Amino acid sequence: QIYCRMAPRTLRSSIACAAVASASCTVAALGTSSARARLIRGVSYGPVPLKSQAGASELPEDDWFCDEAVPMWGLAGRADLRTIRNMGANMVRLYGNNPANDHTNFLDEAWAEGLSVAPGMSDYPYFQQVGENCLAKTDFNCFSQVKPLYEQNLRNGFLTMRNEYHPALKYFNILNEPDLKMPSTADFGGEEGTKQMARAIISAFDAMLEAEKELGVVGPLINFTATFSYAVCSDCGKFPGKPALGQIWRLDDAMHHPEDYGYTPKNDILAAYQTRFVHSFNTQNPATDLKQQFLDDYIATFPSTPVYIGEYHRVDANQTEDLETIYDLAEKNPLFLGISYFEYQVAYWKTGSEMNFGMFGLGSFVLAEMPYFSKTYSIYCLAPEASPLSGMSMPDAVSKTYGGAPVDTTHLCQANPLAVPLNQEGFETVAAQKGEHRMASFIERTINHMGGTVSPDGQKSLSSLAAEYLDASPNDGFATLAGYLGGKPAWASFDAAAECVANRNVGPSVVGAALGWTCSKAKSFSCDDLPSYCNNTYRIGDYVFSRYYKELGAAANPIIDCDFGGAAFFASPKIYDTWTGSTQCVSGGTTFTTTRGASTSTWMAPSRTASTSTFTETSATSTGSSAEVTTTRAVEGTTTVMKFLDMKIPESSAMASSVVCVRLLLGV
Repeated sequence: QIYCRMAPRTLRSSIACAAVASASCTVAALGTSSARARLIRGVSYGPVPLKSQAGASELPEDDWFCDEAVPMWGLAGRADLRTIRNMGANMVRLYGNNPANDHTNFLDEAWAEGLSVAPGMSDYPYFQQVGENCLAKTDFNCFSQVKPLYEQNLRNGFLTMRNEYHPALKYFNILNEPDLKMPSTADFGGEEGTKQMARAIISAFDAMLEAEKELGVVGPLINFTATFSYAVCSDCGKFPGKPALGQIWRLDDAMHHPEDYGYTPKNDILAAYQTRFVHSFNTQNPATDLKQQFLDDYIATFPSTPVYIGEYHRVDANQTEDLETIYDLAEKNPLFLGISYFEYQVAYWKTGSEMNFGMFGLGSFVLAEMPYFSKTYSIYCLAPEASPLSGMSMPDAVSKTYGGAPVDTTHLCQANPLAVPLNQEGFETVAAQKGEHRMASFIERTINHMGGTVSPDGQKSLSSLAAEYLDASPNDGFATLAGYLGGKPAWASFDAAAECVANRNVGPSVVGAALGWTCSKAKSFSCDDLPSYCNNTYRIGDYVFSRYYKELGAAANPIIDCDFGGAAFFASPKIYDTWTGSTQCVSGGTTFTTTRGASTSTWMAPSRTASTSTFTETSATSTGSSAEVTTTRAVEGTTTVMKFLDMKIPESSAMASSVVCVRLLLGV
């Protein structure tokens, strides 16, 4: 596998940097060449949790990288991101995107797994926004529609607390297959349609640059792309008989001459295009077609602009042979960055031939129930799809090319050791799975919930302990294990700076319910006086849970008193320091100053001994499409917008099933 902390992703100034920048990459038993290790080895991820068309029209959203979808991709759920990483992939490509949703948790998790992330703008501002989309309303000038949405993306997870792009972000797709949408006849309906398509893209690109400028984004910048179809564009002005090339040429021309396309940019889009743009397209053609149909002409015409395939999968082919062919091409052509394999999960909701692309089908075992806005969905376990011509499953064929490991199907449809309760019942569930590494995961999770971590040097001792408890008598169960771990064995490290923090492996509704109860019991702080930068459900949880736990004093038990119905756990800073904003929001958090737009903001959490603190940040307004209930409050002279949805405080001191769910969402 390859575990990377990505270096700055800002420029195409060197092709190697644009391909996959790698500052401190540790390669362990990678089954591919060093040349392939630098290429994009992506997986296209759109895991609609349906096993048929039934309910497809009632999906409240299709944003699968928001917090609410954590039961699918989170480690304690189906662990999709871990599965993608284990296959040898280094990038996950996304589709649906509601900018009003927070995406911090997904980006943090992907980064921890060594995965870069390539999200995109949804179709909403282009042709779905009723009455206001840029296709119908503003003659394909998409600036006014896209800018507020991208600003929301930046505020809701794309930027860190220091106003830098989240390090997991690599590419942002301005629009997927614009030649089939803006307008739908762009490839064959005359020259004007191709110019409208280009105007939509360059105006949206300009809007994103303007959003960056207004919010004062600093540090390494991400790359942008617009992913075309592999159709032949007969009216694009060049390459009338070649797939995708005409569309790319038309966009390139519009970037150089926006005035010819009826658009006057607010920013230097040409400079940004020359330094931050990467071309991309989707295809299911066989790899043997690519050189003659596309790559030779592309390299000759666009010698300084890299390109990758945003969706690639030749159905009914030997997957290992086809993928090896396409990566051989990429290794020999520095401009060709690699592919994103289409797709992770079978799209049952599409039916027909569209169901042939997914690597994983859905089994019958339900791993979790996922509250997803107005609906709740069963999250089924994964079942690898076959690839008969490859002589193995489809995920294993991809893993072989990507240098990953075959999928271990033994425990795919069993309860996750990171999700079962930390008690005797959970212990027995894991013990019954008869897997040493499963028990080791359960034990390590218990250590994590006690403020500890296991170093690489302690993994052997952890494995030995797991084997011992697999063979233990019923009397030597969880209580005995917890007692032993409470003695702080030498092979585990227990940190004095551990804090009670929100559990990122559960959905925001779970954390929100616990927040309502905890706020009603707090004595040393008030939930009416939260700092503005603790501005999503999890960071509010960090602020509230850490302070409440300290009120309990030295007698507090981390497993019992820092649980709140699974909403929290007592974590070492080695864990919570990897979560964006957690270090700033926990009790005794750090302080720093950042600049956002024209204003300077001081971000700080109160010290353990301070009785008062001053929080200053210029407020901002979100432009989400859903209705919001807002109240305005003053914090030391600064206005902060808070959204409290159906706040109920139960009188019971226990987190019982009768607790009314409270979602605390803060505007940013």
